[in-house]
Amino acid sequence: MPEMTMVRIYVLEGERKHHKPMADEIFSRLHKDHKVKGVTQFRGIAGFGSHGVVHYADLAHINAHLPIVIEFFDTTEVIEDTLTWLRELIDSDKIVTWKIQVG
Repeated sequence: MPEMTMVRIYVLEGERKHHKPMADEIFSRLHKDHKVKGVTQFRGIAGFGSHGVVHYADLAHINAHLPIVIEFFDTTEVIEDTLTWLRELIDSDKIVTWKIQVG
C-alpha cells in the first residue's frame, strides 16, 4: 500500500480568495482539480490562532469569523503536489501534515 498523508488546514470563514470564501476555494480545488481521496470541512464554534484573537459563536456574535478546518488525505505523492498550490494560497503555518495508515 502506498504511503498516505493527512492534511489539516485552518482558515476563518470570513477569509476570501478570488472573490470567493477561502474555504470554498480550497474545497472546490481539492475536489475538482486535485481529486484527493477524501475531504471534510468542519465549522468550529470557537478558536484562536497565533494572534490570540478569540472567535466564537453566540447570539451576540452571529457574524463572527468562526474557524473552519479542512481535512483531507491521499497518497504522499498527491499531497506533495497539492501542498505546492496550497502554500501559494495561504500561510504555511496554517497547514499541518502527518503520515497515516489506512485500512
